[in-house]
Amino acid sequence: MVTGVSIVVPAKNEAEHLPEVVKRIRKVSKRYEIVVVDDGSTDDTAAIAEKLGCKCIRLDRNHGKSYACRIGAANASNERIVFIDSDLQHDPCEIPKFVVELEDNDIVIGSRDMSALPWQRKMANKFSKRMIRLITRQRFSDVLCGFRAVRKSKFLALDLVKNGYEFESETLIKAIRKGLRVSEVPVDVNYDIGSRMRFKQSLKLSAYLVKQLFFTKIHRHRHGIRCP
Repeated sequence: MVTGVSIVVPAKNEAEHLPEVVKRIRKVSKRYEIVVVDDGSTDDTAAIAEKLGCKCIRLDRNHGKSYACRIGAANASNERIVFIDSDLQHDPCEIPKFVVELEDNDIVIGSRDMSALPWQRKMANKFSKRMIRLITRQRFSDVLCGFRAVRKSKFLALDLVKNGYEFESETLIKAIRKGLRVSEVPVDVNYDIGSRMRFKQSLKLSAYLVKQLFFTKIHRHRHGIRCP
């Protein structure tokens, strides 16, 4: 049984799904620390997390997924951290795969079957993969999966600044720039339940990636680095 692992669960208005998420995490291991970050919920998310015995951090208002994940990581007790969404789209039984892969890596990303994604997310991922390949010169099969694991010290040193759904992309871009070891593991996904990325959020993500590519090309030009 693997110990010394914190599971960070960002949650906004997930009182319906949270008990099952916690139940499934504890079914994998009762020794995992579960850190629930209530990102400005208007329902009983925080009360339920506390009742279930989780470490609960209540934010005064909705700050965004990235902010919630950073706060959760900062308050985690262990060096090894797994992020998992609170809407049951990902199965906690796959957490051990991330923990094992993290032994030889700094960040481990979940890789979903693209055919299982709704068209909007499929297109967003395809665009994001292309942009991140141009920015980092590395290829990944899935760059937007929220199911991932990190080494706390390495993650906090990335100094992430975006607060919303840029979380996955900003983490990956900065990790590659710092020379961190990044790996992928296949994961299942269930889009019959859970939330969807809104069109406005997709636009913000796209704008962030375009901006990053622009500054990357300027940097390479100034330093005489051949662009891909």
